[in-house]
Amino acid sequence: MALLSLTNLIAPLSILILYILNRLIRPQKHILPLPPGPKGIPLLGNINDLPEPGILECHHWLKHKDLYGPISSITVLGQTFVIINDADIALELLRDRAAIYSERPTMVYSGEMIGWKNALGMLQYTDDFKVFRKNFAKVAGSNIALAAFDRVQEEEAAHFLLNVLDSPDDLFDHIKKEAGAVILRITYGYTPEAHSKDPLVDLVGQTMKEFSETVVPGKFAVDIFPFLRHLPDWCPGAGFKVNARQMAKQLSRTVEEPYQFVKQQMRSKTAKTSFLSQAIEKIGLDAHMEHIHKWSAVSMYTGGADTTVSSLMTFFLAMAVFPEVQIKAREELDRVIGGGRLPVSADKGQLSYIEAVVKETHRWHPVAPMALAHATAKDDNIRGYRIPKGAVVLPNTWWATHDPAVYPDPMVFRPERYFSTPTHAAEPDPRTWTFGYGRRVCPGRYVADNALFTTIAQSLAVFNIEKPVENGETIEPKIEFEPGTVSHPVPYRLSIKPRSESHRGLIRKAEEMYPWEKSDAKALENLR
Repeated sequence: MALLSLTNLIAPLSILILYILNRLIRPQKHILPLPPGPKGIPLLGNINDLPEPGILECHHWLKHKDLYGPISSITVLGQTFVIINDADIALELLRDRAAIYSERPTMVYSGEMIGWKNALGMLQYTDDFKVFRKNFAKVAGSNIALAAFDRVQEEEAAHFLLNVLDSPDDLFDHIKKEAGAVILRITYGYTPEAHSKDPLVDLVGQTMKEFSETVVPGKFAVDIFPFLRHLPDWCPGAGFKVNARQMAKQLSRTVEEPYQFVKQQMRSKTAKTSFLSQAIEKIGLDAHMEHIHKWSAVSMYTGGADTTVSSLMTFFLAMAVFPEVQIKAREELDRVIGGGRLPVSADKGQLSYIEAVVKETHRWHPVAPMALAHATAKDDNIRGYRIPKGAVVLPNTWWATHDPAVYPDPMVFRPERYFSTPTHAAEPDPRTWTFGYGRRVCPGRYVADNALFTTIAQSLAVFNIEKPVENGETIEPKIEFEPGTVSHPVPYRLSIKPRSESHRGLIRKAEEMYPWEKSDAKALENLR
């Protein structure tokens, strides 16, 4: 037994030795230094300088700004991480030098072991990446496609109001349902459950939670020590392999189940027109294109639903904490729209304050505070510092939207900051940073913004959003946000009630204009 155990350890130990030797004997002839950063320890480098669990990564890396300046670095076992705490430098590198900075880091745990390397967000800058982007453009890049989204978003926003009216304490569930329903209908032609939990919405919600937790650079030891992947399952510390297999199965279900649903609906001649139904008709027997369309579809859903959820959760929290915003928003809505109908996408041009609320929602807490990490395709330099090929580049988007020199009083939710007055110049549009950078900018940003606008406008038109009161005492919601690539507010409680009985009636009237459709959840269950 001892001999067997020793034999099983020889391979990973050999890989570790070779890995360290490779890092140590690599030639180090460079004219320019790396950006400054903390001093590491022998062999392992700055492994102790990575973010600790439970801390917002953007706040951890922001400490580097005061210590080392706007651009800093750490090195772990030869892998360089470059941290950018400067909005202009982020744009100069990731947008203006996109040819160098459009790669993604190779992540063993989330990418290789779980399978996220196949999704658009983690896909390397290859020909397949360009096909994925073209697929997104078909769905979200033309006026005709966006018009189709407008109708679906207005329907689901109205259903959201109805659900909140009936059970305001389940706000988070309703937000997830609305965000999921819009993209599920467009991508798969799938209609989720109207008044209860939906299996596909829940499935993807859990999958995205795992994505957000696993793609944080440096969080998992196997990303720093790739040889750990080869440890036998019985070895102490190898439990991550079991977790990875479970999450890989979860991701596979998220990819395959809605795909099989569409194919079954097409066979039975009951399929609704969707991105995937149209793609399948053109695929034929091309297995590679089948793979691309399948993963394009799941990338659309996973990339769009969870980010919208985060933004809407942030919006409702902000409205309770800054009630004066609601007063100004209602004044504009009542003046422009009146009380006889709900605002819709076509009203956007006349609702400048509501548009400013959308911008401020993006700024107050960006969905991805550290963005998705970029990687360099070749050596580069900036401001006298070297950025080596293969470096992991981390732009601090949260700081770009909270620098008090750019956004005075950054912790205050103030939509007025985007208007010019005789004494105030309009502050920059935060979406310059919050939707990503360069060739990696979010391809669904216009759809996402429209979804936010419609839901925010309709919610402010009909609801009072307030701090809850219990036993005569006001309960203050905590302004806290969870760590992860996609960051959500820590769960909070609110009081949400119709502004008046006439507004209650307006919500009920929406059900006549946008009747509930029959759910496809049963058809999905039958496939399982």
